[in-house]
Amino acid sequence: MSDTEVTPVSTPTAQASPLSTSVGSAVSNPHPASNVVVPVADIALRWDIQLNLFGDNLPIIPSASHVQNGRILYQYKIKITLTQVADGGAVSGKSVKIKSNRGGDVILPDVVSSGADGTAIITLESRSSGDLYLWVENSDITAEHLSISLKDAWYEGTFLITGYHVCNEEDFSGQLANGNGLSSQHRWNFLYKATGVIMQGTGKALNGRYVRFVSMNTTWVLNSNGNRDYIQNPSQVNFAYSDSVLGAFGPVTENHSIAVDRNVIPPRSHVQIDGVGDRYADDRGSAIVGHHVDNFLGAGNAVKQAWIQGEINGTQRRVKYIGG
Repeated sequence: MSDTEVTPVSTPTAQASPLSTSVGSAVSNPHPASNVVVPVADIALRWDIQLNLFGDNLPIIPSASHVQNGRILYQYKIKITLTQVADGGAVSGKSVKIKSNRGGDVILPDVVSSGADGTAIITLESRSSGDLYLWVENSDITAEHLSISLKDAWYEGTFLITGYHVCNEEDFSGQLANGNGLSSQHRWNFLYKATGVIMQGTGKALNGRYVRFVSMNTTWVLNSNGNRDYIQNPSQVNFAYSDSVLGAFGPVTENHSIAVDRNVIPPRSHVQIDGVGDRYADDRGSAIVGHHVDNFLGAGNAVKQAWIQGEINGTQRRVKYIGG
């Protein structure tokens, strides 16, 4: 169920606004001394929210837009139809100025002209969620306010979905070894191999806690292929314990957290990913650029292999922005 609702004039629940200043009038009583003048504008305007490319009435977040001050850009397409009050005929070539009751909202174009069939398309753009309404400035047009509530929105482009994990001490062998900053011993390969904590940043220890790499003042020993193999001097490496995996914007949890490009998805915001579910932007990564989401899988080779063998990794998926 969408949290973004629109109330166009054509629906029974539309909230009527006062009519614009009239250009004509009618009387309610044939006796001049007791006449009540009722204002009647010559032209009526109807609003119609346009379906987006996904077939519903949610706003779109344009692919070319970027997050500004933690806010996405909402974009709505709305059709207006102008008809003569007297006979219902189309009003063509009429310039219409539409405004929002909120100062930061933008209506494009600023002034729109109706076509031969009396219709025109306007675009509402806003970086503010919440309730607003549109109204017509023209004094010779009758129109109810169009009430809109901005919250959910579809990203216009799909996202590449990948996964990442941290290492698990269960997957390593070798003797137990000390580590600077750690109160317990852990498997040497888990701490000091290139597949372990130092390269992945964090690893899940056998005692259920997480070991986090802090710093080092040493170099790597390379293997026969010239790739990093293990740390040359383990005594120059520092670790710390953590109760969770720490992402760039907070703790990350499997089946909950994703790494994102914060220029596309605001930090800590809530999204829904087709086939994946609800996720939260708790992390970022240097390789996560543009329309790309990296799903946190948890710890160990088992979760990695299950993800790779599944149907989601490497696919393009729709993403719905739910909010901060």
